[in-house]
This record gives sequence, structure tokens and C-alpha cells, in this order.
Amino acid sequence: MGLFSFFKKDKSAIKNDFTLDELKKGFVVDYFMKSWEVTKVYLYDWGNNFFAREYLLDSGDETLYLYVEDDDGLICSIWNKIDITEIEPDLFKMIVANDDAPSQITYKNGIYTKTESSQGHCNEEGEDEETYTELVNWTYKNSKEKHFISVSRTGEEEFDVSYGEYVKDIEFSNILPI
Repeated sequence: MGLFSFFKKDKSAIKNDFTLDELKKGFVVDYFMKSWEVTKVYLYDWGNNFFAREYLLDSGDETLYLYVEDDDGLICSIWNKIDITEIEPDLFKMIVANDDAPSQITYKNGIYTKTESSQGHCNEEGEDEETYTELVNWTYKNSKEKHFISVSRTGEEEFDVSYGEYVKDIEFSNILPI
């Protein structure tokens, strides 16, 4: 290989057009007038050959989660973690006592109705496949179906609650690997 052979590489083999479901840890993506770094990638298996990916995005002064599923096209939503007590003070106790989430919850004076209940597995990309986490997830929507609340339960008393909304994949641009 000559000195200048390095510069004659086939540039058509270099991928430069990534989609949201191809993000990896370390990628950078622009969204809402900020650049966000992908700091973690989570893989979800909801059964029946239904998979999704979730990315933890960090802009330096803010973090959010981008959830992407492929159901005849990309369906994307962004999420922010909230405290379970912001919804209803006794939600934790109600779920543990009934082994199910209530059909309606209240958040910031809005009523959210349970629309989905799912069991699945989650694993951080790059981790051993044997270290997956089993979870139950309940999704709630407001009457306008614009905003959502997700309540996930892992184990007996571990909960994650997030507030989110749908976004379009075209709202994300300049997807670059690092």
C-alpha cells in the first residue's frame, strides 16, 4: 500500500445517512435547536417479535429519553423522568397492593387513562444478554392523546415514571457517529 493509497479509499462505502433506529452510544444528533449525545442505548423485547430501542440523550444541561419503535414506519416519542409521587401520592401502594395499575391517574390537574399494559425485557446495549431486566409497563394518555405517562415496574417495589409525547423522526437531524 502506497503512501497515497489511503486517500483513494472507496468513499461510497462510508455510511453517512443514519436513521433514529440506528443510533449507537456516542452518536450526536440535533433536536430542538440543541446537539444531544447518545449516552446509553436500551433494547426492549415486548414479545411476539416486537422490539424497540430507547436512547438516553444528553445536551450538557438537559437529558431526555428518545423511544423508537418500528411499526410500518418509525414511531418516536420523547420522555422525561418524573417522580411517582407527582402523579398520585398512593400510586406506588395501589400498584403493589393490586399487582396492577389503576385505570386512571391524575398529573398536573389532567386526567390520564390507561391505554396499554405490556410485559417485556430490557437490556442495555453492550451488556451481557443474560443481564436483562423483566418489567411491566403501563401507558396512560390524556384525552387529546398528545401527552403520555409511562409507569414501569421492575421487581416488587422499583418504579420508573416518565412523561412524554410523540415526535416526528424528521425533527432530528445531523446524526453523526463519533
